[in-house]
Amino acid sequence: MTPVARARQEWIHEQARRFTSQALPDRLLIVDDTTNYMAIDRDHVVELEGTPFLVRGNEREGRFGIDDQPKFWVKRAIDLETGKLHILKLVFYEEFRAQIGSLQVRCVRSPEKEGRVLDLVRGDPRFMQGRTARDARGNLVRVIAYIRGVDLLNYVHSLPARHEEYFHGHFPALLAAVIESLRAIQRLHEAGLCHGDIRNDHLILEQASGQFKWIDFDLNQDFADFDVWSAGNILHCVVGRGFVSFRDAIQASPELVGCLSDNDASVFFPHRVMNLRKVFPYVPARLNDILLRFSAGAQVFYDKMSQVVDDLEECAAGLGRSQAT
Repeated sequence: MTPVARARQEWIHEQARRFTSQALPDRLLIVDDTTNYMAIDRDHVVELEGTPFLVRGNEREGRFGIDDQPKFWVKRAIDLETGKLHILKLVFYEEFRAQIGSLQVRCVRSPEKEGRVLDLVRGDPRFMQGRTARDARGNLVRVIAYIRGVDLLNYVHSLPARHEEYFHGHFPALLAAVIESLRAIQRLHEAGLCHGDIRNDHLILEQASGQFKWIDFDLNQDFADFDVWSAGNILHCVVGRGFVSFRDAIQASPELVGCLSDNDASVFFPHRVMNLRKVFPYVPARLNDILLRFSAGAQVFYDKMSQVVDDLEECAAGLGRSQAT
């Protein structure tokens, strides 16, 4: 090892000690090729275009009842120059199919597409912020500023109220925030881009700012309306104060037996009730009509996010008037 390389390693080790309170190995492994992301672990240092990042672990994701699934290509790491926490999204290619009713949609991960989104939304507080950096092998790593906060589903579950109290007390302000978040997606569409993975856990309420922020833009589809259809899942979550299944609805209100049909279901998730006015009669008919456009029985559909935003704004204005009277 040359004196320059030794001095560099000593500096990295000293910075790592400075920004962490845990014990560190005597020698830190420095990685500049992230191709084998499975081999990159806690206390390894990833060097990207001259900036070293100390890995603190893998990010995790809980979905479909399975908690804490590790995402081995997504690392939580400290920038050893600034001490700030970041998310490193390493190159991971995946292809799968999502179901919208009888239609199958091909979904493909694209680091390059996420990089284009990051460039477009830089400085826009409605989106996660970050940049791209190439490793020594040329892999396109996304360096994302860490967001401390809670996702949409956990936020609505944290609100201390029964559904009717929630709907009349908290929902109007939350609807306004969701409209602004969907307007942000409209900005992507107008630039020829998409989010690609609109979900309740990809909309984060930042603790410090109180701002909802979209995260995770690396999925692409060959179906232009995928974001628009996915917006229905966000609306179901906020109107229902979480996800309302047929089973849960009938257990809470047995009189709904025979009243709910397959046409009332979400086109994405057939076990969820999209016709929420049947479950919560105080949901305004205008708002419920919007929900029904995302149902299995829909006869009229949205094909642009601007249409969803316009209808929700009209509905929110009416909701505000009804709250005032």
